[in-house]
Amino acid sequence: MFYDLRETLQRVPIFSGLSTTALTTLAEHASTKTYTKNSIVISEGETGDALYIIASGKVRICLSDEGGKEVCLGTEAAGQCFGEYALLDESPRSATVITESKSVFVVISRRNFNQWLDENPKASLSIMKELVAKIRDLTENVKILALCDVYGRLVKVMMSMAVQEGDNYVIQTKPTQQELANRIGSSREMVSKIFKELSKGGYIELDSNQVIIRKQLPKAW
Repeated sequence: MFYDLRETLQRVPIFSGLSTTALTTLAEHASTKTYTKNSIVISEGETGDALYIIASGKVRICLSDEGGKEVCLGTEAAGQCFGEYALLDESPRSATVITESKSVFVVISRRNFNQWLDENPKASLSIMKELVAKIRDLTENVKILALCDVYGRLVKVMMSMAVQEGDNYVIQTKPTQQELANRIGSSREMVSKIFKELSKGGYIELDSNQVIIRKQLPKAW
């Protein structure tokens, strides 16, 4: 599949306000890479030398310990990017990124990115705003993990993923129970048990593609 690199870059929040000329120049220094499902794109602790922009597909961002226990920090889809932390401060990668489906990335090396940034200083403000937004999201995730029980964490994550459609809230791309479990630091079995109870109570409706939240979820379970 052919990807218009300039249009792909324009969909990314940190680049969306830039001129066509600036985006065209950046696209000239970009390349594409394709990964199959469940591929490790970058690994926590390795040297970071490139920015990755998701042209298509979906990834999860996670941390793990030496025993293999994994905590999911979140997921990213087309139009979002990762790898900018190590790109800017030259520190090792802070997390591992794994594909949830076959994915195509627009890749820009540190050298090319820094050269482009020198030529387009206005982009720095957009990048800073995006980084602040990500830090706020991470802070909220830490708060949820530290202060809520499993049910409370699950509810907060579900509501953060949902969008309002009429009287309902809908998670338009249905996450797997394992994905939710990884994100809240629980087991898939616990998530499944909670989902069954919420379904029986008429709070949620599950279909093959979506999770529909029919009414306000209980404050406790």
